[in-house]
Amino acid sequence: MIKLIDKFLSQIIIGWLPKKKLILELKEKTPIAFEVYDFLFKQDQNFKFKAGQYMEWTLGHDGQDARGIRRYLTIASSPTEKDIRMGVKFYPNSSSFKQSMLSLGIGDKIVASQLAGDFVLPKNKDKKLVFIAGGIGITPFRSMIKYLLDTKDKRDIILFYSNYAPADIVYKDVFDQGERQLGIKTIYNITNTPYPDDWRGERGFIDAQMIKRTVPDYKERTFYLSGSHSMVVAFDEILRKMGIKKRQIKKDFFPGLV
Repeated sequence: MIKLIDKFLSQIIIGWLPKKKLILELKEKTPIAFEVYDFLFKQDQNFKFKAGQYMEWTLGHDGQDARGIRRYLTIASSPTEKDIRMGVKFYPNSSSFKQSMLSLGIGDKIVASQLAGDFVLPKNKDKKLVFIAGGIGITPFRSMIKYLLDTKDKRDIILFYSNYAPADIVYKDVFDQGERQLGIKTIYNITNTPYPDDWRGERGFIDAQMIKRTVPDYKERTFYLSGSHSMVVAFDEILRKMGIKKRQIKKDFFPGLV
């Protein structure tokens, strides 16, 4: 596996890859939820980014399918952390890219380039925010909240985090710490029935009624949406019907699902 990846890395570097690139070595690979893995890559260069941004990840492999060898994936780590973290969801019919990524071993390498994205914290620290995430769309918010914790930057934030079941929740340690130290309120909700008897969070899909009930000043807030394309589109429609203006909605369709 390592020799195959190194061969593709050499071809990529010589060819089309832009000047700004990182060749990252896998340090840890940990299952953190059902079909979700946390990847931690060593980062020895002076790489700067903003919490919430994404990169293009390239992984050459044999038997690639029509979806190719590249994906755009959000950086789950904070700029304050030394290494680069990614949370990735896998499915039984995942692309050849995803299958190859899942087979990476400690010490194997991947190329990251094309840093981009304006789905970042506002410069105005007094802006009141609502984060809404579905599933693995939580990664940019993990980056942002970890950054706020490390910089002791207290902001008025309410996070809605929706999952199929409690076992699908990831990075809960960071969000719970954010609540304890910064007052960031996290509202966990699950959609699968029957609901566990011991579940104390919200139940069912997040809708206008749930938002109005839990965020009384919702019209004063800026909403950040991150998840699948269908989820982001649905919430954009819900918010617009609630009277939230277009300029108060920031969207981050999460394309790295396949």
